[in-house]
Amino acid sequence: MSKQFEHPAWAFVPSIYSMRGLLLDILKDLMPIGEETLKLDDVRLAQKLRNFLQGKKYLVVIDGVEETQLWETLRKEKVFPNENHGSRLLLTTRSTRVASLASSSRDHVHKMDPLDETSRWTLLKKLVFKDGSCSPELEHLGKQITTKCDGLPLAIVSLASLLDRDKRYGQWVDIIRNVSWYLNQQDSPPCFGILDLTYHTTIPEHLRKCLLYLGAYPSGSEILARQVINLWVAEELVKDEGRSKAEEIAWRYLEDLFSLSLIEVARKRSDGGIRKFRIHEIWRMFCVLKSERTGFLQVHTKFVSHSSNKTPWRLSIHHELRCILSNNQGYLPDICTLLCFHDRDSHDSKGSKLDFDRSPCLTVLDVGSTRVSKVDENIKRSCLLKYLKLNHPSLNRLPRTLFSLPNLQTLDIKNTCVMFPYLPSGIWGMQNLRHLLLPLYTMLPKRSDQSRKCLWHLQTLSTITPDGNTAALIFHSRFPSLIKLSLNNSQEMENTKRCLERLYKLGCLQKLKIINRAVFPVPRTFPTSLVKVSLVKTDLAADDVMRMLEYLDHLQVLKLLKRSIRGPELEMKPNSFPQLRFLFMEEILVKTWRMGDGAMGILE
Repeated sequence: MSKQFEHPAWAFVPSIYSMRGLLLDILKDLMPIGEETLKLDDVRLAQKLRNFLQGKKYLVVIDGVEETQLWETLRKEKVFPNENHGSRLLLTTRSTRVASLASSSRDHVHKMDPLDETSRWTLLKKLVFKDGSCSPELEHLGKQITTKCDGLPLAIVSLASLLDRDKRYGQWVDIIRNVSWYLNQQDSPPCFGILDLTYHTTIPEHLRKCLLYLGAYPSGSEILARQVINLWVAEELVKDEGRSKAEEIAWRYLEDLFSLSLIEVARKRSDGGIRKFRIHEIWRMFCVLKSERTGFLQVHTKFVSHSSNKTPWRLSIHHELRCILSNNQGYLPDICTLLCFHDRDSHDSKGSKLDFDRSPCLTVLDVGSTRVSKVDENIKRSCLLKYLKLNHPSLNRLPRTLFSLPNLQTLDIKNTCVMFPYLPSGIWGMQNLRHLLLPLYTMLPKRSDQSRKCLWHLQTLSTITPDGNTAALIFHSRFPSLIKLSLNNSQEMENTKRCLERLYKLGCLQKLKIINRAVFPVPRTFPTSLVKVSLVKTDLAADDVMRMLEYLDHLQVLKLLKRSIRGPELEMKPNSFPQLRFLFMEEILVKTWRMGDGAMGILE
C-alpha cells in the first residue's frame, strides 16, 4: 500500500464520535501533531487536512460510517481534494444510504455478500485453530456450526470465542444441539455479547423495539412486510408524526433495518419495495433472548417454553393455540399481545373457541392459520383491541358485537368464509379503523340519515362488492384517507361503473384493484394520485383502458391479468404512461400491441 499511495491513513468512527476527533485521527496518520494543531477547531482542522492532501496521492480509509450526516459534513467542507492524482477515499458502512450518498456511481459500491461455505469455515478455523491444525472430526462439526450463522462474519466471530475455550468433541456436539435454542441458558451465551453491544451502540433507539418484535416469528419464516407494519402501529412502536402517517414512518423503519443488514429481502413488490423478508437467524435468537429478559415478548414452541421472571406483555406461540388456552396459564389475564404461528404438522381438528374473558387486556390478536371454531360474543368487552386477524376458512360466523370495538385499527378476516351480505352498521362507529380486509362478496352498510360519520383514518378497504350505496359513500367522501381499494364486482356492472365514476373524490387513493367484469366510465375520472392499478378478469375494451390510464401522472405499476382486456389492438400513444416502471400482462385477449414514440419512457 505504501508503494502505491504515498500518504495512507486509517480512522475508525466510534458509535459516539466528534468530527474534531475524526479529523485528528486522520491527521495523526499523515503527520506529526503538535500542541498548536490540538487547539484548532473543526473548521481549521478540516482546512489543515485539505491543505496537506492538496497535490498528493493519498488513500484514506474511514471505517464504520453509519450516519449520512458525517459524510455530508466532509463533502460540504471539501476535506478530501480530488485532483485526478489517483487518490482514493474508502468508506466502510452497514448503511446502504451512506454508500449510495457517498458514491458517484453504483459501480463504486462494493456490497459484502454473506460468506460462502468455504469462506465460513476458513474464518472459523483461523480464529479457533491459530496453528492451522484441526482434526477431521472437529472440522465436520465446525462446518455444521458455521452453516447456522447464515454467512454472517459477526456471528462466526462471536461463536469462535465460545468454541476456542473448549475443543473437545462432546462440547462441540453440545453446541450444535443448542445453538438454535441457546437462549435457554440463564446466563447470556458469549456469542451474544457482541450483538448486545451492537444493539445498544449501533442500532438507533427508535428501531430497537421494532427489531425485537421480529423475534416473535418462527425461525426461517418469510415475514409479510405489510403485516409487520400494521402490527408495529397497533403496538404504538410507531406513531403518527405531524402530517406523516405512522404507516409511512414504519415503512422507513423497515428500510432502515434492511440498510443496517439486520434483515434480508425475500421478495420485492412490483414497485421495488419490500414484500417479504427474513431476519438473520443469529439476530432472531438474540431478539428472543433480549425480549424475554426485559418482559417485552415471550416465545413458546412445541418443544420449548421459554420462561422469564417477568410477566410478558406479548406472547408468541409456535404451535397449537389450544395447548396454551387449556393450560390455564396464570399470565393470560395480563397478556396484551397474542400471536400464533400454527404448526402445519399438528392436528388441530376440533378448533379453538376464542373466549375474551380470560384476556381482558388484549390489544393485538393474530391467530394465524389456527382453526377457530367460534368467536364468543364477549369480544365486545375487548374494548382495548387494536389488531385482529382471523385467517382460517373454517370460520363462517362472527358476532355482530365485533363491529362495535372503538379502538380497532386493523381487522383482517379476508381468508375466512364469513358471509356478510352487508357489514353491521356498527362499523361507522369504529373511528380508529385503518385497515379493513374482508372476504369476497361483502358489501358496506348504509348509514342512517342522522349519521354523518366518516372513517377518517381508513387507508385499506379490501375486498368489497360495490353497489349503489358504495358509490354514494365514495361521492360523499366517507373515506377521505383511503390509499388502497379493491373491488370485487357482482353481476350488476353498472354499480361498479358508478363507483369508478366517483373515484376522483378519493384524493389520497394510490392503489386500485378491480376483479371480475366491469365497465369503465368516461376518461379522466380516476384520481391522479393513483400509483398502481391491477385489473383481473375485467373483460374491458383495450381502448377504454388505455384512454383511462395512459395520462395518469403518477402511475408506476400496471397489471393486466387473466382476460382483463380484449380487442384487436392495444395501442399506447406517444409519450403515454410517463411514469410507468412496471408492466405485467397475462392472458390478455389482444392480437396486436402498438407503442408510440416515448410511451413508457422510463419502464424498468
